[in-house]
Amino acid sequence: MKKVGPLRMELVAEQNGVVPGEDFWIGWHIIREKGWHTYWKHPGDVGVAPSLEWSTPEGISIGELLYCTPEKVKMASIRANGNYGETLFLSKVSVSDQVKAGEIITLNASASWLTCSRQCLPGFTNLSIELEVVNSKEFDSGWHQKFEQFRRSIPQPLPDHWKPSASLKGNFIDLKLLNRNNWESSEDRPIFFSSNRLISSDGNQLFKNKEDFLHLRFERSPWARKDEKFLSGLLFKKKGWEEGSTDQYFSIEVPLVSSK
Repeated sequence: MKKVGPLRMELVAEQNGVVPGEDFWIGWHIIREKGWHTYWKHPGDVGVAPSLEWSTPEGISIGELLYCTPEKVKMASIRANGNYGETLFLSKVSVSDQVKAGEIITLNASASWLTCSRQCLPGFTNLSIELEVVNSKEFDSGWHQKFEQFRRSIPQPLPDHWKPSASLKGNFIDLKLLNRNNWESSEDRPIFFSSNRLISSDGNQLFKNKEDFLHLRFERSPWARKDEKFLSGLLFKKKGWEEGSTDQYFSIEVPLVSSK
């Protein structure tokens, strides 16, 4: 594991090798010192998303980086979207059936990020991992469990029966959801993480129950596009949304309509 400033990181695999013609997953494992954070794919009002630029041998291609779900972080007094502590980001790797058993495949990545606490530090390093081409794979029990946990945590779309609708009202965005579960607790208030620059990550988020619907109000970002057509992002509730379910996050993309 490589240490760079307040971060330690490495590339990891959940299996012992690469099988010709079979996709597999690769992970970017990051551990942050206490009080330090990096940013989500969509940081919000401040921040830069961590990224990997891959260099791969012939017959290997790597898909987009999947970021773990975000939490609220602070750069000085400004709230943004990011992660503290330990996280795992994943990418799917495609393998040609032309690679040969016994070969060693090396995956190289140029990593970049911004980490912040009371100050912000840009970071850069090179990471690599070697994997043997094998006829049959075996999973590493520890990493396989963590990879599975990540895949299970990928947010599912918001259920249609919640009847979501979003409207633009001056400097605010209103989201309305059918309140089937009586979400009234101020101790477990919903949080919205915007995946475009429509919502200010540092703005207040208000909610109230009215006529069997949950009404959420967000502050429109000064950097929002004037022609934004959708409210999109992740809805989070710490104790889960449905009774008997552990789902904390749902993805949402709702047409945005103007309302006076």
